[in-house]
Formats: sequence, C-alpha cells, structure tokens
Amino acid sequence: MLKQYEELAVLEEGDDGAIVSIRGQDGPSVLLGAAYLAHLERVLGKAEGELGTSSSSPALNLLCAEVKTLLATYRETCNKYEGGPPATKSLVAALEELNELRRALEAL
Repeated sequence: MLKQYEELAVLEEGDDGAIVSIRGQDGPSVLLGAAYLAHLERVLGKAEGELGTSSSSPALNLLCAEVKTLLATYRETCNKYEGGPPATKSLVAALEELNELRRALEAL
C-alpha cells in the first residue's frame, strides 16, 4: 500500500536528491534521484568486478550487497508503480553500454 505523508519538509536539496524530514519518522530521510541511482548501479558493478570473490574484504562485500538491495528495491518499485525503470535510468544505462562497446572496439 502506498503511504501518503501529510507533511514532508525539504531540509536540503541537491542535484541528485534531497534530505527531507517526514513527520512521524525518526531523523531526516534521504531521497535519491533516478540518475544518481543509475550512477550507483554503475559504480557497484565496477566495485564488484574489482572485489571479485575476495573474502578478504567482508565490509566492502557487505556494502556492495546493501547497495545491490537498495537498487533492486528501487527497480521493483518502479516496475510496480510505473511499469518499468524511469527513462532517465534507461538512457544512462544505454549510454554506459555504448561507451563500453566503443572502448571494446577501440581496443581491437
């Protein structure tokens, strides 16, 4: 069920999201924009590639797992309420794939 909040106060707003206060919640909350979440997804992929299956960095592996959970929840919510990922995320992902293909072709 979609929760409706009667009072949401923006404490600090930036290009990638905002810090807000929601009545009834303890402390401030963070709202992240779709483009920033797409950026986090790319960074996560690179971090996981660098970490590999290394068990010598349990804290970093846990951090990656937590970010992955955040991104999966975001995708599921977008699909549930909007029918798919937002256009911004799709465009950012497509541009990243094109850049990777370009780099691969240049390496040949």
